Amino acid sequence: MPKVLILSASTGHGHNQAAKCLQKDLEASGYEVRIAEPLKEEGRVMETLIDDGYNLLATKLPKMYGKIYKITDQKYINKGIVIFFNKALGNTVNLLIEDYHPDLIISTHPILVNVVSRLKANGKIHLPFIAVVTDYMAHQFYVSKYVDAYIVASTYTKNTFIEKGISANKIFAYGIPIRKEFRQPRKVIMNKPFTLLIMGGSMGVPYMKQCLQKLINDLNDVRIIVVCGSNSKLRKELQEKYSSNYRGKEVIIYGFTSDIPELMDQSDVLVTKPGGLTISEAISKNIPMVIPFFIPGQEEENTEVLIKAGVAIRVGDSTDLSKVVRKLQADPVLLRSMIQKTQEISKALSPDNIVCLVDNLIYDAKTIPKTPASNNISGG
Repeated sequence: MPKVLILSASTGHGHNQAAKCLQKDLEASGYEVRIAEPLKEEGRVMETLIDDGYNLLATKLPKMYGKIYKITDQKYINKGIVIFFNKALGNTVNLLIEDYHPDLIISTHPILVNVVSRLKANGKIHLPFIAVVTDYMAHQFYVSKYVDAYIVASTYTKNTFIEKGISANKIFAYGIPIRKEFRQPRKVIMNKPFTLLIMGGSMGVPYMKQCLQKLINDLNDVRIIVVCGSNSKLRKELQEKYSSNYRGKEVIIYGFTSDIPELMDQSDVLVTKPGGLTISEAISKNIPMVIPFFIPGQEEENTEVLIKAGVAIRVGDSTDLSKVVRKLQADPVLLRSMIQKTQEISKALSPDNIVCLVDNLIYDAKTIPKTPASNNISGG
């Protein structure tokens, strides 16, 4: 039984979720799969620096995070940071590989892409390597000639990697790995009120309180579903304030839930923070998006891509949010146009091809073991 090692990290929720989706699909196709988190393996100091540091910056100091993101996207500045992480994590990753003896390695986190790449460059490993990109634009942390294949969110994403010097035949626009439940056709629910789904990512965001209150005050004939993620404080606060029938409107509050596919099926519009996995799930479920908040950096870039594609509307504040949602509620032609554009994007993706890509890379590596960084597969 061929073995795949997936390297991930707990910054946000998307990297681990993508890893779990890949694990499930690969295991269903006969692979043995292990997910490892080198930051945790390395120890509490490194985990705190990256995971907790990300959470702190993203929630408390988002503007600073955005500046760091842009600075580290510069090639020569990024190079110095990559050297640090290679020294800090290289031995840990190498030991994980030696212990498991995989036939192929996948990374769903950008920092780990260059750690594995350095091990390949130094001749310590000779294995095919896939980088899974969980946002919609290329960042310098992902860029390496030692990656054999990139799995990216869209053709647009593919082009941003080509601009950074990655060969087109290494980039596969199959879509970010998402659960099979999101890939199922959207269930049509008849005779329901206009329904909004509000999400703030795995951590939830304080802005959700302002958005919810404004929408409740301004809109009529709506049902509102709110998902707070792992932010239990926010969930408790909202549940205490809003009963199931608040001011004549049905308001339903969730914490962390695995029922997002079903909630999207019930909803007409998604009001969300634009994390890579969330927006991929929404596009797959053909639900238009309104974006009132984002973390500067990759989520800002994600927003730009969605607006250009015509599947999302960016609003500046809660007042604009109410106006835009009211317009979507009153204008079925506009809503249908946005739905059709999500359908066009989702039809172009082929997530089921990821397993085939893994098959071919392993076959190529065994057939041509001297050249592990090459593959004979044309770009997707």
